[in-house]
Amino acid sequence: MDVLNKTIKKLSEDEYQALLMQVSGKKKNKPYVVLETTRNRDVADSEMMELLQVNASTYYTLKSRLNSKIAAILSKNVQNPISSLIDEVTRVPANLYGTNKDFSIRALKELEKQLIEYDLSSELIIVYKTLSQLHLYNEDHEYYDNLYKKHVAFSLAVSKAEGLFYKFVLKTGKYLLTRSPEDHEDVINIQREISNICELYDSHRLYVIYNIVRLYHMCIIENSPENLKSRELEVESIIQEMNRIFQKYHLDTFYQNIKFISDFIYFEYYQRTGNQVRADFYHDKSVSQMDELCSKHFMSFHVIRFLEGKIEKYLADGNLEKLIESNESIISNLDVDTNEAYQYISFKKYIAVCKFYQRDYSGAARTMNDLRNKVSLKHFLVTDIECKLFQALQYCILGEDGLCMQILSSLKRQIRENEAGYNSTKLFIKMIKAALKPADYRKKVKKITEMWNEFQKANIGNDHILKYVKLDEVTIRKMTNPIKE
Repeated sequence: MDVLNKTIKKLSEDEYQALLMQVSGKKKNKPYVVLETTRNRDVADSEMMELLQVNASTYYTLKSRLNSKIAAILSKNVQNPISSLIDEVTRVPANLYGTNKDFSIRALKELEKQLIEYDLSSELIIVYKTLSQLHLYNEDHEYYDNLYKKHVAFSLAVSKAEGLFYKFVLKTGKYLLTRSPEDHEDVINIQREISNICELYDSHRLYVIYNIVRLYHMCIIENSPENLKSRELEVESIIQEMNRIFQKYHLDTFYQNIKFISDFIYFEYYQRTGNQVRADFYHDKSVSQMDELCSKHFMSFHVIRFLEGKIEKYLADGNLEKLIESNESIISNLDVDTNEAYQYISFKKYIAVCKFYQRDYSGAARTMNDLRNKVSLKHFLVTDIECKLFQALQYCILGEDGLCMQILSSLKRQIRENEAGYNSTKLFIKMIKAALKPADYRKKVKKITEMWNEFQKANIGNDHILKYVKLDEVTIRKMTNPIKE
């Protein structure tokens, strides 16, 4: 029931009632019972079969058909503002068989203007192919045939650029989990490929794709604050031009679904450059759009980048209220799959970090433990180390010495093969172990504070860990206090 359960619970009441009417006509049949029960509570398959009084085979057939029917209904509800223009394109081939050749040519030329404006290369192929055939017996045939061939090539280029854009998201997420030179090189190569395509064609669609990739690369990977500050005018100019394109082509489905990325990038950029006033403005603007964005699976990477920016914002201003703002809605609406490693791991980490700063150390530990049980982190060594250290920190604060030492022993075995590296990790392990050892309380507080300061000084460069952790005096005292609450 997992997919069905998630889908039904995410619908608004109006959407759900409309769906219920289309699926069952509000007759209290088996589909009606499944939908109503799923909407109102979580039900195991065994309980649902008993409720419906059907065997396993009948139940799974019913569920499969119900899922297919719901998918078909919901797919028709996906907004596509430019659909009227696309509908016209579907009728283009019929112009070849019309009774008035001149009228058909005139109509196609009017459609051509609109498609050029919206940069719809695939649709222009159909128009130019038909115009070429309509002019088969005069000199314009070659002209339209060349345009047809040109737009076939252009359409392939745009399609490739879009594919590279999605691949950039995938590879960037992987790099953030591994920080390996090989993954870094993959990200650079993707950006280079998109740049090469953009140099071949003058296209606002390619401009948008390339510059989203470029700005993300600047903020995420080339993230030196000094370098980013020096490029403020350039960044402003790019995003303003992107927003102008989004506004001009307001019927474009792709643009209407990615236009929110501008505010996300603004927030990340100003947060990284330390312009807290402007970062706050784009933070608040983005939060107001979260309900809509979290429901769109395509936006998960971009929402996760925003959530990681929220943590950086908290570390800069200490505003816990802003950190956890809209969290209840975000956590209930953002649906990421365990196969989407970066999004899933980062989302769980965000939830755990929020609990940590709310002093809910048990909740933070449970969240990290749940993450490590559901996703294998063995391919993401740096991330695996961070997650284990963060979980061990929670156990240290809670006085769960056995669980804490169990994780630390596992970490020591993990990093034993590379004694030259992991300096920050070793210092953090050493600090937690010192917090667990019996000693004079005041002396231990002083020692842990000194060790924390030493860790922060050493925790720089590409091997940094736990940048999202800030130990204040209260937390250090909880770590060192032998009497746990």
